[in-house]
Amino acid sequence: MDQIGSSLFPGDQAEWFLAMGDQSVGPLKAADIYSQLSQGKVTYLQYVWKPGMAAWARLADVPAFQVAAPQAPVTPPKPPTPPAPPVAVQKKEWFLFYQEQQTGPYTLDEARGVIGVHQLDATSSFAWKEGLAGWSSLGDLQEFSSVATTSASAQPQEKRSAVRKPIIAKVLLAEGGQVFFGIGRDISVGGMQVLSGQLPKKVGSTLKLNISPTTETSPQFQPFVAEGVVVRIFEDGRGFSFRFGVLDESSRATIESLISQLN
Repeated sequence: MDQIGSSLFPGDQAEWFLAMGDQSVGPLKAADIYSQLSQGKVTYLQYVWKPGMAAWARLADVPAFQVAAPQAPVTPPKPPTPPAPPVAVQKKEWFLFYQEQQTGPYTLDEARGVIGVHQLDATSSFAWKEGLAGWSSLGDLQEFSSVATTSASAQPQEKRSAVRKPIIAKVLLAEGGQVFFGIGRDISVGGMQVLSGQLPKKVGSTLKLNISPTTETSPQFQPFVAEGVVVRIFEDGRGFSFRFGVLDESSRATIESLISQLN
């Protein structure tokens, strides 16, 4: 093991998974990943995940590896110039959920603009950012309550035979002999949508899912398993829609109870 990598990660445990092409490699120690970085086998643009993370993230964006990331080169100092007025830069951290689709991330001003342009309803449209316990209706968030509409002019939501509700859930997926991870973002008794850095082979693929809550999910629920078919792969390559097959009584009861709590 790389001695420098070992010293950078005291108390290191084999809990990291590394995305390598269309496969997930792990569990690995952080020092092992750093060793591969130093040998040029992986780059800081590749994705990693470990239990407790909401989604896959680039190595350069994970605090545990930022200490080992290469620093920007030092440039010669420039002649002093008058400082520019301070500009508040908003962070792209808001996600919106409306018409059965998740969009974002947006800055606060961008999210307000989307809400205004689409006349999003205060009770049937939702927003989330890191730090919130779960998806909240626009009317319940001080940032958006003044721009979301509560009138009858709000755009109608897409109708489904089974109503979907936004959720954040950890999903373990199995396709054939391959296992990978994802984040469930909304659910109904008919199916769910999953965000993942690794996609199923094609529309029509049969998957087995193990769905469990994360520390960011509210309310909590009992883990359950499901099997079904991929019905759509998102155009941006970040996830897919999944239709459940026959659910056993326990799994169906868990989903129905969860949806009733989200109403």
